[in-house]
Amino acid sequence: MYGCELRDDGSIGGFSQYAYDGRDFISLDKDQETWVAADVGAQVTKHKWEAERSIAQQWKGYLDQECIEWLGKYLEYGKETLQRREPPQVHVSDRPSRDGGLTTLSCRVHGFYPRNVAVVWLKKGVAVPQETIQWGVVPSGDGTYQTRASIEIDPSSETDYTCCVEHPSLVEDLRVPWGPKSNVMLIVGVVIGVLVLVAAIAGAVVFLSKCQVSVPGHGDVPITLEPRLGEC
Repeated sequence: MYGCELRDDGSIGGFSQYAYDGRDFISLDKDQETWVAADVGAQVTKHKWEAERSIAQQWKGYLDQECIEWLGKYLEYGKETLQRREPPQVHVSDRPSRDGGLTTLSCRVHGFYPRNVAVVWLKKGVAVPQETIQWGVVPSGDGTYQTRASIEIDPSSETDYTCCVEHPSLVEDLRVPWGPKSNVMLIVGVVIGVLVLVAAIAGAVVFLSKCQVSVPGHGDVPITLEPRLGEC
């Protein structure tokens, strides 16, 4: 079995290895141009092939050049599929237990491609994989994939929790923090209050503008008259 690899950073790799009777037998150390015997029985083959250094040199030349060239062509032919990148969408939610005990935080990750993804919860910025419950990656039905990860927490704790996602389409980790619903409702309430205040001020401006008249002798400059009861 043999193959080559073209990595994202431009570096390359390659391997050539043989098996016998269902077990590893001998493999090529491409950088050193030597052979590595998997057991005592392969030592004879190792010495024989290393006596003919051209064998390892030919394999190295093929893996570093011809194999990489063919791999590049295949990637170009199938780049719409092989090099496709769809970034993940992340949604964090919580579900309190019925008995008022632990709260389950859920991080749903969906709409991403390719399939390989890593999702973990962070506790105070530190990954806690041993506390993270992983769910399998499954197709979404639209050519992308989805998964989720959950963690159980004490709702009375003030510890910060963040869902961290790693995916080939992302330049850096995507982190979505979780916040208690009470804080969210407080923010929503403040926003609504500000909007009501702005609307009230706008209404007052419109009301007063209707009570302005132009007085002869003052040019085009309007003078605001104080409205009497029942006017405007």
